[in-house]
Amino acid sequence: MDKPISFAFSLFAGKYEKFLIIVFLVQIPFLLIHSFITNYIYAITPTFGSLFSIADIYYAFITLLLLLFVLIPFVKFTINEYQGNENSLKTAFYSFAVQGFNIFVFSVLLALAAVIGFMFFFIPGLIILAAFISAPIIALNDEKSVWKSVRESLQIFKKHFLGLIFCILLFSLLELGIGVFLNFIILSITPSYAAIMITQIFLNTIFFPIFIVVLTSLTIKWRENLSSLRLDKNKAFA
Repeated sequence: MDKPISFAFSLFAGKYEKFLIIVFLVQIPFLLIHSFITNYIYAITPTFGSLFSIADIYYAFITLLLLLFVLIPFVKFTINEYQGNENSLKTAFYSFAVQGFNIFVFSVLLALAAVIGFMFFFIPGLIILAAFISAPIIALNDEKSVWKSVRESLQIFKKHFLGLIFCILLFSLLELGIGVFLNFIILSITPSYAAIMITQIFLNTIFFPIFIVVLTSLTIKWRENLSSLRLDKNKAFA
């Protein structure tokens, strides 16, 4: 893949209706579950008057867990389109069913490790997330266990850690900034929490799919570069 960013945005624009199907059938239901669980946690968890409460830790964990899990159909659909496979949308949902449990367990552990890292000045959590976030993409591309993809994910991180961290921060900060701006406008019109929640869900259904498609496209390119590098080394020693 020569131009992963261009491919990602052209794919998202050209196949937007199919991405919408994934959004409505997978992402939005999980966002509603996320909203219900986190609101319940905040309702029953004491804050003790501190800047960050235990509920914030639960919120971060559940958010990362669900986002890492929900990426499955978006990743698989992107891979199928790049490879020119038939029934790309159907295969994406099939992968969500077949590899879902495996990646869910991995997501639990990665989300837990990342949240613990975020508690220590944020940077360790970001590094942990960036180091392992490619593993599910590799697993879905090769149709193998995510645990067998961890090593290659670390290799990609060693070669492209700045690109991974920049990609994560860019989309996260863009969504956060636009979300804060829209919340300010909404609160100046109405104090309705439902309006704020709907706005946040809407933003996430735009930024998250684009982020995953871009990340998947970059991972495909980085893997191709690693394969070329290994091939060149083998020829040098032959």
